[in-house]
Amino acid sequence: MITRIAILLILLLGITDVFCTLQVLANEKQMVLDLNDARELALSRNASYAMAKLDFEAAEIEFRMSQADALMKPSVIATKKAENTKRNTARSLIAKKQALILDVDTAYYSLLSAGMRLDIRKQGEEQAKDTVRIVKLKYDAGLASKAEVSSAEIQLQKALSETLSAEGDLKLAALALNQVLGLNLDTRVVATGVPESMAGEREEPDFRKDLAKALENRPEITEARDALEIAGLEVMFSDNDYTPELSKSLLRNVEEKIRIQFEQVKQSVQIEAYRLYLAVQNGRREMDVARAVAIQEEENYRIMKIRYEYGMEIANTLLGAQVSLTEAKLAEIQAFINYDMAWLKYRNYVDYPATETNGAKQGD
Repeated sequence: MITRIAILLILLLGITDVFCTLQVLANEKQMVLDLNDARELALSRNASYAMAKLDFEAAEIEFRMSQADALMKPSVIATKKAENTKRNTARSLIAKKQALILDVDTAYYSLLSAGMRLDIRKQGEEQAKDTVRIVKLKYDAGLASKAEVSSAEIQLQKALSETLSAEGDLKLAALALNQVLGLNLDTRVVATGVPESMAGEREEPDFRKDLAKALENRPEITEARDALEIAGLEVMFSDNDYTPELSKSLLRNVEEKIRIQFEQVKQSVQIEAYRLYLAVQNGRREMDVARAVAIQEEENYRIMKIRYEYGMEIANTLLGAQVSLTEAKLAEIQAFINYDMAWLKYRNYVDYPATETNGAKQGD
């Protein structure tokens, strides 16, 4: 008897442990994240970014080793090159971080928009069901044809199919975000809130200020600037009686080529910054237009529904108004998302942070 009780207790304890474990797993299977949460999670879990941090640590070690070597054989140019290599590795890490953040933003907004699109498709499905109900009532009363009933039912089947497609798009968007965040693919991530443009939280870019920042901190600018500085040092230190004239000429030639390349890089940054700025401006205008069209189609559907109920319109007109409303709402969501992504890409490009070394210089 005692043995049987002991066995029962062990089983109960085991079931309890399993239940607790399942609860923990259930909690881990769903994550509710805003955009900042998603960014922080990716920075702590993304494998590619983790590798970039290890590369940076290795570069730090190599830099300290080169400093030790410089004690035995001092060289201003060699020291400068070692410092630039260290800074370039730091810039690579920053570039990796910026790229990862943009990937997270893109995947997060894709999930958010997929969820909103699914909601709109479900609304369209409910409207299609309501239309079928109204048309059947009119048919029973002898006020609608069998063809009108058939058209309404076909439209409902289309709406059901579109809802299923939207559910599939939502699942794919969730898988893509999980991959970027470094989560298991079966983890359910819930994107909270709405696009910031819908909440009116996007400020107008100050292009002049942003361009100045980009021209100071963009990695292609700083790398070209460093190369020009090295070339200038090599020309300066070659200005002595021991360096052959041909070698001096060659060094000046290299410096001039790097100077030209530097100007080309500056122009490329200016063009790209302006292109992204224009995309933000165009996105804002398209968003305003899409919002106005959606409001107009909402009112048109409301009027067509009333007119049809009173026998002043045919079913196809009502069905057309319903489809137009759904498409307008989808276009509105896409316009908001496009604007937000244009804004994020612009900020990602112009808000490129300075490296620690540059920051120290600026602070000094």
